[in-house]
Amino acid sequence: MLKLWNLSLIILTFGLTLFGTFLTRSGIIGSVHAFTQGSIGVFFLAFLALVLVGSFSLLASRMERLRGQGELDSVVSRESAFLLNNLLLVAATFTVFFGTVFPLLSEAVRGTKVSVGAPFFNLVNIPIFLGLLFLMGVGPLIAWRRASPDNLRRNFLKPVLAGVVAAAAFRILGVGNAIVLTAFGLVIFVAGTILLDYVRAVRARRRSGDDWGAATWGLLRRQNRRYGGFVVHLGILVIALGVAGSQAWSSETETTLTKGQSVELGGYRVRFDGLEASEESNHFKVTGAFTMTNDGRAPAMLHPARKFYPQEQTPIAAVDYRLGLMKDVYLVLGDFARDGSQATVKLKINWMVSWLWIGGLVLTLGGALAILPDRRRPA
Repeated sequence: MLKLWNLSLIILTFGLTLFGTFLTRSGIIGSVHAFTQGSIGVFFLAFLALVLVGSFSLLASRMERLRGQGELDSVVSRESAFLLNNLLLVAATFTVFFGTVFPLLSEAVRGTKVSVGAPFFNLVNIPIFLGLLFLMGVGPLIAWRRASPDNLRRNFLKPVLAGVVAAAAFRILGVGNAIVLTAFGLVIFVAGTILLDYVRAVRARRRSGDDWGAATWGLLRRQNRRYGGFVVHLGILVIALGVAGSQAWSSETETTLTKGQSVELGGYRVRFDGLEASEESNHFKVTGAFTMTNDGRAPAMLHPARKFYPQEQTPIAAVDYRLGLMKDVYLVLGDFARDGSQATVKLKINWMVSWLWIGGLVLTLGGALAILPDRRRPA
């Protein structure tokens, strides 16, 4: 049904990858990810044009063979969930694309570059991402063509109740952000749908004599595409937990310390021990010495710095940090007294950032499982 649609999205995905490379290599947009002005951007732009024109020409020549077969029988169906999922992904893509090229558009129209910041992307993409989480739970279990009330009750009543209970529990624990509560509830809802499907499938295989381990292995081998997709979903859920946890509990403070003074935040205590100046090969550096303690653990030394380059008008901060499974601690050195007696620092504690990396690893493993050869088909 969605052949033409899916192939168009595949072409645009690769095209936008080239466009992003063009932006960072041409230097036409100022960014921490951008390189200096160079001629290589012209080649990427030409290649992008060649790819889009060639791909869509091939697509147009095969239009008749790619026409969708069948129509949507009901809004409450798996086909509708797929279609809505694609629309939300396209909306998120357009948001990022528009926000990225907006400085160029504003310069062309008004003569001045106006950047779009994080509030714009968060305002639009957070609701889209929450909608995608919801569809991630609905899509795999809802019936094809038309879902009956009995199908909805059997597949979604328990996961929905689990999500509502989880959101209520986090609210009792002190989480007041409605978006974060919604994210936590949706994560539990989607995890519940995955667990429900897995338990049903394993029980069906156990009737033939397999134990839980053999039944699970059999599912992964014989239905690797379906359960590889579920593993991908689990990876996205871990990422969503990391983002929600970071929004719910992260904190920061900025203060000026004299030598020997300390600042406390989230159970961490950081003491200012002094400053040291050094001349590097291509810049001048001022490095701070700080001692960090946390709940009786062994003290850790942090050395944030400020680097002064001759070609830069403002110094560049070198952040020092300590990473953990639940918390990451960052220390940034700001202004300082020339005699080393005072320093302004920003102490920041981010929760569950490591979960983003763990979720990315789980997502990659799920993708690898899904692309294994289908054992049900002959070679």
